[in-house]
Amino acid sequence: MKFVKGMLIGGIVTAGVAMMYSEAMGDNKRKMIRKGKKLARKMGIL
Repeated sequence: MKFVKGMLIGGIVTAGVAMMYSEAMGDNKRKMIRKGKKLARKMGIL
């Protein structure tokens, strides 16, 4: 259950980060998704 919850929260965080940065930079979206995932892992979500 914790894993599923973590996946959901991580996905939402990643999507939010990706949206913010894709508006600002467009091309760097993939990099930002990777950064978002790293950030989520650091926070202990994933």
